[in-house]
Amino acid sequence: MHQLRAPVSVQGRMITGGLTAAALFFALYVFFNLTVVGQSLENGWAWKYEVFDTVGYWLHQHDLPPIAHDRATIAVGTLLAIGIAAVSRDWRTVAWVAIATPGAVLASEGFKMVFGRPLLIDSRDDAVSYPSGHAVIVLAVSAALIVVVPKGWARWVVPALGVWMALATSAIVVIGNHRPSEIIGAALLTIAVFTLTGTVAHSSFLRLRMSSGTRHPVATEAPSEDAAPRAWTLVGLVALIAVAGIVAAWGALPWVTAIDGATGAVASLLVLRVMSEVRLRIADIPQNRTVGVEQRASPAGETIRS
Repeated sequence: MHQLRAPVSVQGRMITGGLTAAALFFALYVFFNLTVVGQSLENGWAWKYEVFDTVGYWLHQHDLPPIAHDRATIAVGTLLAIGIAAVSRDWRTVAWVAIATPGAVLASEGFKMVFGRPLLIDSRDDAVSYPSGHAVIVLAVSAALIVVVPKGWARWVVPALGVWMALATSAIVVIGNHRPSEIIGAALLTIAVFTLTGTVAHSSFLRLRMSSGTRHPVATEAPSEDAAPRAWTLVGLVALIAVAGIVAAWGALPWVTAIDGATGAVASLLVLRVMSEVRLRIADIPQNRTVGVEQRASPAGETIRS
């Protein structure tokens, strides 16, 4: 009898992760948009410093994507991710990133059209802007590239993407375009869209393989030794991204720099952590390694197929 234990386990984790991210996304929206306390926490200190003195404003003036050229960023990023996946003939991942990358941006814009922000406090900043569309662009493009980048390049590309995400997201907050919750919300939305879309893509290709009657080895969930990063590498990566976030927010009031820098760093690390895990569990499983028949050893040491 055919068993689907490995893929079902992977799909279950993907669904759980995606739904958890979606639930947190809505919880963040409810608290920071629909309560007086939440609105006060973020709007009470708005416009208390000179934006033009910040590094984030300098990055904005020098056209750091996607603070500038946002449409070009999503278009080029999506096509680049599709191209890398297509070169390796991983059609499951081609479909995945082709849908999820622009899908995250559209989900962001759609959410803002449906869900508003009532005026509960007296503040100059009353814009309906949860989640940040610009943040979703940089996070979604980075998520797609994390999924498709070849293993040999990952050690260089992933830190670069982390720095880009932290610089852009922290700058978006410090120049006054968005509130901190809108950056974290953008990260949660990106994670939800990518994990749930990845589950659909994986399941669809699995059904095609099963319907073809082709048997393949059972896919293992354990990441390879080469893929498991060393502890010092993780510490260095976290420190690098944290510094990038603080640098982008530099020039504001010290506590604002700390909050905005931490916001960008946390959003970037969330996407890096989740998408790297997804890459190990799903994206790195070749298309010709779906589940076949379950194997177990008999007392005599023979392999029995059931």
